[in-house]
Amino acid sequence: MKKFLHRLLTQEWKSARVAHHAVLEAQDPQYGAPHAPLPKPLSQALHALGIRRLYKHQAAALDFLRSGHHVVVATPTASGKSLIYNMAVTEALLQNPHAHALYLFPIKALSRDQWEALNTFFEAVPSATPFTAAVYDGDTTSHQRAVIRRKPPHVLVSNPDMLHYALLPYHAKWESFFRGLRYVVVDELHTYRGIFGSHVAQILRRLQRITDLYGARPRYVFLSATIGNPGELAQKLIDQPVKTVTHSGSPQARRHFVFMESEGPLASLAARITQDAVRLGLKTIVFTQSRRMTELVHMSLLRAAPHLAHKVSSYRAGFLPSERRSIEQGLAEGRIAAVISTSALEMGIDVGGLDVCLLVGYPGTIMTTWQRGGRVGRSGGESAVIMLPQPDALDQYIVRHPETFLNGSCENAVTDPDNPAIVAEHLPCAAAEIPVRAEEAEAWAPSRQQALLSATNRGTLVQSEDGQKWFAVAPYPHRGVDIRSVGPSFTILAPDGQNKTRWIPIGTTDGVRAFKECHPGAVYLHRGRAFVVQSLDLVKRIARAVPQDAEYYTWVKSEKETEILEILASKPCTAFIARLGRLRVREHITGYEKKRLFTQELLDFTPLDLPEQVFETVGFWVEIEEAIVERIRRANLHYMGGIHAMEHAAISMFPLFALCDRNDIGGISIPLHPQLGKSAVFIYDGYPEGIGLAARGYDIVEALLERTLELIESCPCDEGCPGCIHSPKCGAGNTPLDKEAAMEVLRYLLGRKPLGAEETKGGLQQEEAQGFTRPEASAAKPEPAIGFLDLETQKLAQDVGGWDNKHLMRVSVAVLYDHRRKTIEVYREHEVSTLIDRLHALDLVVGFNIKNFDFQVLQAYTPKPLQHLPAFDMLEAVRQQLGFRLSLDHLSEKTLGRKKTADGIQAVQWFRENRWDLLIDYCQEDVLLTRDLFFHAIEKGYLIYEDRSGKRLRVPTPWNLEKILEEYGQKEDKKRTILRRHRPAGA
Repeated sequence: MKKFLHRLLTQEWKSARVAHHAVLEAQDPQYGAPHAPLPKPLSQALHALGIRRLYKHQAAALDFLRSGHHVVVATPTASGKSLIYNMAVTEALLQNPHAHALYLFPIKALSRDQWEALNTFFEAVPSATPFTAAVYDGDTTSHQRAVIRRKPPHVLVSNPDMLHYALLPYHAKWESFFRGLRYVVVDELHTYRGIFGSHVAQILRRLQRITDLYGARPRYVFLSATIGNPGELAQKLIDQPVKTVTHSGSPQARRHFVFMESEGPLASLAARITQDAVRLGLKTIVFTQSRRMTELVHMSLLRAAPHLAHKVSSYRAGFLPSERRSIEQGLAEGRIAAVISTSALEMGIDVGGLDVCLLVGYPGTIMTTWQRGGRVGRSGGESAVIMLPQPDALDQYIVRHPETFLNGSCENAVTDPDNPAIVAEHLPCAAAEIPVRAEEAEAWAPSRQQALLSATNRGTLVQSEDGQKWFAVAPYPHRGVDIRSVGPSFTILAPDGQNKTRWIPIGTTDGVRAFKECHPGAVYLHRGRAFVVQSLDLVKRIARAVPQDAEYYTWVKSEKETEILEILASKPCTAFIARLGRLRVREHITGYEKKRLFTQELLDFTPLDLPEQVFETVGFWVEIEEAIVERIRRANLHYMGGIHAMEHAAISMFPLFALCDRNDIGGISIPLHPQLGKSAVFIYDGYPEGIGLAARGYDIVEALLERTLELIESCPCDEGCPGCIHSPKCGAGNTPLDKEAAMEVLRYLLGRKPLGAEETKGGLQQEEAQGFTRPEASAAKPEPAIGFLDLETQKLAQDVGGWDNKHLMRVSVAVLYDHRRKTIEVYREHEVSTLIDRLHALDLVVGFNIKNFDFQVLQAYTPKPLQHLPAFDMLEAVRQQLGFRLSLDHLSEKTLGRKKTADGIQAVQWFRENRWDLLIDYCQEDVLLTRDLFFHAIEKGYLIYEDRSGKRLRVPTPWNLEKILEEYGQKEDKKRTILRRHRPAGA
């Protein structure tokens, strides 16, 4: 290892250099002991396996399980997590030999690897009745399955797919197993995110229905790589509280982390480093970010060192099971010295001791990087992890800011267990297993109840005569639910080498990728060979490809548009409004480019005629005000190029906050969105109905834009490059892009550059009040719910670019006087949603300039259209009577003899000085003054004002409270009816 590191760090690389070298020192173990001693047979087994003491996290997790809790353990790779559940299950079996456990792993290779380890563990346990384990997956023969069903083993090792397709639908055949089920182990928890996680959440909920039926209460044990929210993710999957163990007590050998930069082809550099490591006897694993790069590195290595052909191999999803197992076995036995893999080998399959991990491209997340890097050094020896960044914004950001990775916390794993489309798919499965009961459905969340109604209306569920049960229409609806991918999968066929007229499968791809990777003319790489797709059959879901010496690769171009279906949430940020909502995305692939291998030189463009892809999802967006647009254009910058670049860079930075990659999210930037009437940048979940990423993005939108600006500003290029604003998946071919415009837009949005003062367009500034009296309310009838409202803001109009941008001014404090209750309610910004709910519950809202100011400020916080509220605006009513406006200050002084003592500028100053006592008192006085003026006008029929000559005159106020309530009540009923019939998009 020393010789290899010395060569790596000191030699002159032709087009690369070492940017940063970090040494992670060894860590000593931290031991612990469970509260109660282990049973003697279990202690003997541990000693027989060479385990004398437990690590701290192992003991803590075991104590939680013994106390009856569900547990998630999130510690680094090779920290002994599997021992935790093996000990707990063995202890349960020693107490009750008829007990059972279910082990779930996300991939078959890991299942068989852990099954072998479990058998070794069981063999070490002295017991009168030997404990048994069996693998039940897609590779288990029909005869073996029948044997296992007749006599279930103590531990059944399987995966979520088999649980969905084979165990739950036929639970009656597994009755003894489910009755005795004491533990459910869910390994590699971090993989159950996104669309896969949404499916698994439904499967585990269905499992709980089955165990409830048979009277079992199993404890769930989740194991995960280090992620930011293990407890939250585990709880989402089973909808129950889960105890969390995250502090690892396992030792860690010395590790080297080397960040490199390269200006040349990464595949060639990776091949050269791998060749050096193999030559020095170091077992090496190379992780890539794509199937294409996996094959390119393999091809480069074979060209540079053909004598290593039998010692190296590629490995990725899409390989046939027999190919994968042969490679795994060769690596474990030492016959293969290096393997080039996609993410398929990052999980805990035992492939023997590895020394060097080469990351060709940043894996996209801190968690995944540590997971892949944890594949080396497991035998206790010194190891090295080397990262070669791609010409990609996130990769370049990590190399320029290595502390973000080395010192940063792991990202959150995001999934949506309530995805309506996925819930609707699984409800017929659940009903086929056990009919859904009405009392059961009554306890469900509204979204799940809606999915039940939708499935019933679609005819996949049918209700009993008494309406108390739902049954599945199809006898086996499970086969129609693909829990791994979105849309139907496609099979890639190629001519058989032995028989050219016969086509054999060489791989698979999901429906989303098929249009982009298996279109006619696409280059498909497989095990170092290039295949060109001849045809794509959309009905039979088959792509036919022939081998060809293609010295190019292909990349599709597309056009997209986004329609807002519903706004779910809204909030004002520094100088913009962020919203979360349901979107309809349309994408049309227009053609593909051919680019030369290694140099990426554009060769030509070929049009394609493929059907448009349309799906509904969840997204968030940043609304950009016209004031910013004007400033960008006045600076002679390309505005569309600026927001397009901002979109690319923001998507690049998104994985710093959530476990995802570019394929999980999409984006579109629009200079004038027809529904919004302004510019906006959208980022959305790349799957139907959403998977929770957009909701996460909405929560951290300001932090995301901060990182986005940091990325662009720190890039040394002049006009933009793949390291900052170019996107490898841009359907528009990375045009137009304007780096300087992107930075300027972001600086305005984040308040780095103030929008500055704009000319006041005759708008009346928010009026403040002073002093108040409490007139006695006369009411012969039950009093209506009338509220008097006023609010103060955090910013002045000049801070947000003028009065047209009132929605950016943000609430500092709002006061509502409830006339019926005679109470004053004070709301700060974090309580605005509660205030808005209160306003919607009132019969009438009264204010001064309320429609043109207060509601404009509040609208930034809610998707509910405030213009439909029954509101009486005194300023508006006075202006209609006189033909001109009078201020609240003027009317209060002349009518009530009370002059205001401050103004809106002072209120903002108080907010900035944190003088909440003065600010709240001031706003309360304003509200009560508005109330007093309103009832004076109602009772007297006039207000007093003074003209320019000094004459005191009356403003007639023929306002009748009952008529006002009747008029606004009718308007509200009418508007609600219209909204129910025709809900406007984006409202």
